[in-house]
Amino acid sequence: FFSRSRQELWHKGETSGHLQKIKEIKLDCDGDALLLKVESVGGQVCHTGKRSCFFRSVGVQEDVTPVAKKEFQLINELYQLILDRKVNPKEGSYTCYLWEQGQDKMLKKVGEEAAEVIIGSKNNCQDEVVYETADLIFHLLVLLAWHGIKPAEIIRELEKRR
Repeated sequence: FFSRSRQELWHKGETSGHLQKIKEIKLDCDGDALLLKVESVGGQVCHTGKRSCFFRSVGVQEDVTPVAKKEFQLINELYQLILDRKVNPKEGSYTCYLWEQGQDKMLKKVGEEAAEVIIGSKNNCQDEVVYETADLIFHLLVLLAWHGIKPAEIIRELEKRR
């Protein structure tokens, strides 16, 4: 499959074990679309737990917002920018500074930002919690990039836990 949100190819069932064996492939009359008939192996097919990803009917009032929302796309774009700063450093870039300093600095920043989220929460200051959580997420993304872990891997792990 191709993930538009992650901008990469992925294998269905790679981490979950919920595979799809291709039984038949049909080509449409114009030669620009494929229909794959598959056998599901390992349980659920859709990450929602449904038998198929095509379970919603579209009506006049139906919300057809894609599951891969803009918010997750932003996380992926930020992650890609973090990776880009490693191979294409820019003078004065904070991200480049973190890459240069290495894992110890990254870990220190994650700890500092987590503590600041805690303090903001104890102070019952929502603006502070939002601001510091954004800092924490950024530094976690840098740390994930350091380890070569894509944000989608975290999403898949969270999906397993629901």
